[in-house]
Formats: sequence, C-alpha cells, structure tokens
Amino acid sequence: MTYREAERRLSTLTIAIITLFGIMMFLSANAYASFGDVTLTSPKSVGLDGKELVTIHVDEPVGFSSTLTNHGKSEQKFTYIVQILNEDRGTDYLEGLSASLLPTQSFTASQSWSPIESGRYVVQVFVWESFGSAIPLTPVIQTEITVQ
Repeated sequence: MTYREAERRLSTLTIAIITLFGIMMFLSANAYASFGDVTLTSPKSVGLDGKELVTIHVDEPVGFSSTLTNHGKSEQKFTYIVQILNEDRGTDYLEGLSASLLPTQSFTASQSWSPIESGRYVVQVFVWESFGSAIPLTPVIQTEITVQ
C-alpha cells in the first residue's frame, strides 16, 4: 500500500466515524444545543460564474455551494467541509473553510473541485464547529453526481 492510499483510507475512516457521530447526535434529540441553530441547504453544483451546472465535465472546476443560516441568538463559528467520494468510496477531495455567522445571518459557502476522471461520485457536506472540535452543527448532507 502506498502512502497516498493509506492517507485516503485513514481520511475515509475518520470521516465515516465523524459522520456516524453526527447522525447519532442528530437522532439523540439534538444533544448539543447549537445543533439546531444552524441550517444548511443541499449543495448545488455551480460553475465559476456561480450559475448552477447541468453537466459536470472532467478537468472543469465545479463548486459545491450551500447556504448556511444562523437561527441562534449569538454569533456561531463554523467550518464548511466538502468531501467527495469516488466509486470505490475512497476520498477524492476533502477541503473546508471556516468563518462565523452573526444571529439571523445567512452565508453562501462554496468549495471548488476539478474532477480528473469521469464516473459517479458522492458529495458530502458537513458543517462543524471547527476542524479541531468536529462537533456537528448540521446533519451531513450528501448527493450523487456524475462526471462526464
């Protein structure tokens, strides 16, 4: 096994564990008070111009864009994470951005990826308190895409 393969397997395992944790927290009556304060829309595939894409092509950048809203009464720091899994369920992409939302504020976050192979992929979007804490603020949202 190469270093890159080992790194992908470890990354996939880590995300799987955190995804399971997030689902358990969601099903356990929102054990964290802040879990219900932030909402997230399903990710849209967008081009560099911000317009929604109908087709995704190899070697062409695509952004995965979602709108987050803070329904709480205080500022909420967050990390928006996009993970893309290939047909073998290996992590092909994993990136995030951190920011904060004021009360009642909405923010559209996007992460850009350039696919290098055609095929079917799963796009997972996470919103955590931070990379370091991995406390979920929203349930994981996932969607399937096809790259031509």
